[in-house]
Amino acid sequence: MRACAIIVSFRTGPALAACLASVSEAHRLDEIIIVDNGNAAAESAALDGFAASHAQARVLRGQGNIGFAAACNLGARAAASEALIFLNPDVAFAADAAPSLLAALAGAPPPAIVGGDLRDAEGRPERGARRERLTLWRALVSFTGLSRLEGLSSAFRDFNRHRDPLPSAPIRVSAVSGALMCIRRADFFALGGFDERYFVHVEDVDLCRRAEDASWPVLFAPGPHGVHVRSTADVPAAEVERHKARGFARYFAKFASSPIERALASVAGGLLMLILPMRR
Repeated sequence: MRACAIIVSFRTGPALAACLASVSEAHRLDEIIIVDNGNAAAESAALDGFAASHAQARVLRGQGNIGFAAACNLGARAAASEALIFLNPDVAFAADAAPSLLAALAGAPPPAIVGGDLRDAEGRPERGARRERLTLWRALVSFTGLSRLEGLSSAFRDFNRHRDPLPSAPIRVSAVSGALMCIRRADFFALGGFDERYFVHVEDVDLCRRAEDASWPVLFAPGPHGVHVRSTADVPAAEVERHKARGFARYFAKFASSPIERALASVAGGLLMLILPMRR
């Protein structure tokens, strides 16, 4: 099936050049859509230069910084390919990653979501690439360090499953990372796309939750499929963490199923707004 890589860039920094170089050499990418979400002039010029020298690439801009979720949806609407591969702009994409992800997608009972196997610069698995279902309890366990008690009881399982042994074939999980995610375009819009009320962060967990609630398989495909560089963006870390906290708060409120759970979600959201921006 034809595939389109969708990359949203906002003040990405030096990692953007590595990302663009990697997708230019990747196999099985029929389209590359880059959404310029308000870059500095030098980065925008680099994007224009890349598109001018690669026939399958184009840049979308003019919408301003509408947030990651909304920008991904914008790119998806512009795509003509059957499959979408959402790729963070600070990821160096492996040359054979697209065929691997598309094979996993084709081999899954449709509709499905496939998450890629990203590594850090030292080759260690990406923390959020394989995830449990996110609940208030799971968040408490993960953010407070109670997950260190996982060996005593499965009640203390961490939300992120990067420490689990890597599988030899795609496995079913509850959520994968939007830093590298593959889905058929028709299925993405059947789910409603990313919820644009998330500015950045947690929109991927929300999408996977809706898929799982609809009994769609969410799969993690072993790779490796790329290196997630991180930390080159010209955006204050505290601002990123504030957006992340708001994302978690929205998620818990959205999926609360009882008055008690909604009250707990409100309290948890407030605590996260205090805690996450102070993390280093």
